[in-house]
Amino acid sequence: MELILLKKIVLIFTLVIILIFSGIINASIETDKKMYHTLFNHDKENIEELFAQEFLNQVPAATINQILTQYKNKLGDLKEIQSTDNGYRLIFSKGSAPSTINVSSDNKIAGLWFGNMTLSEDDYNKILTEFKNLESEISVYVIKNNEEAILALNENKKMGVASSFKLYVLKALYEQIESTNKSWNDIVELNKKNMSIPSGILQDWPINSPITVNSLANLMISRSDNTATDHLIDFIGRGNIEKISGKVNTPFLKTIEFFKLKHKARSELKKSYINSELEVKREILKDTDNLEFSVQDVSNEPILIKEIEWFFSTKELSKTIYELREAKELQINPGLASKNNWYRVGYKGGSEAGVLQYTHLLQKTKEGPVFVVSVTANNENGLNTNKITELTSRLISLLE
Repeated sequence: MELILLKKIVLIFTLVIILIFSGIINASIETDKKMYHTLFNHDKENIEELFAQEFLNQVPAATINQILTQYKNKLGDLKEIQSTDNGYRLIFSKGSAPSTINVSSDNKIAGLWFGNMTLSEDDYNKILTEFKNLESEISVYVIKNNEEAILALNENKKMGVASSFKLYVLKALYEQIESTNKSWNDIVELNKKNMSIPSGILQDWPINSPITVNSLANLMISRSDNTATDHLIDFIGRGNIEKISGKVNTPFLKTIEFFKLKHKARSELKKSYINSELEVKREILKDTDNLEFSVQDVSNEPILIKEIEWFFSTKELSKTIYELREAKELQINPGLASKNNWYRVGYKGGSEAGVLQYTHLLQKTKEGPVFVVSVTANNENGLNTNKITELTSRLISLLE
């Protein structure tokens, strides 16, 4: 869910990866350009000799080689390196990609970042064909100004979306603040019942710590903080979220209920929840309060992704993020997009084993059209996360 399950699921979005900063920066453009050529032509078996140990401690050599191979396979040979205001644009035989690099005084790579690749002959039909060839359930929706569909594949199909459900918590929160006496400055005290597990940071804070609703919302969206989310669900009222989330998402699960039900509850209880009427489901969720739970209980295998999840179509997610396009919470974390390339970027995504979801809102200029790119992938046998991320990044590049 971007319920990025710390024990076993650490999704590395490898096409927008390796942004590791170091205080040691070599400002020489020629040194940087020479290092890029060395990097893309170096022997894979000895790639680690190009990197500072601090870097390798966080990103192993195998991951570096995987990323370099992806770029080489898709973009071809490195031909030219152009300086830009924000770093460099790498020109390959089949396309290009933005990048930044930090080379230390002892000629080691201390920081490296690659952005979305742009293929010279890419187009929507090619990307759509590659999505269709994936061995997963896929939904794709690209729309302009919430009116003109640019690309659509199974856009009305409700699928598991993991943490992208938090868009609906945010929407309900805005509605509550606009229509009641609730305020962004209201204080919520953290309580044991709503302490969830990562992703996020609040699960490590002391019980009774006071925090504003505004801060909870920022953490819920930008850090996908599960504990912030569960506290907000209580603040808003579960029923108020269910009014906009649909019957399939009623009862509207808190993250800790989701985890306990899916990863801790007995098989009989899971089956009972799946097959029961609404009021029985609500009682079962109350019973999960008594289950002890920790991140170590989470499996890295897809579990009941068609039965216990939050289910929305990419068309629904696109409409919702468009309605929230002014929300500052959505503009903190840009997802797979680069803030430098857009006037406005909004993002919420989600992931758990067998589920991956990206929803981006993109606006090039203040008066320009607003685009939404939403991609959902489900597979009970596991996902090709790198390929789905690559294709989503290419959709964003086409809009640039």
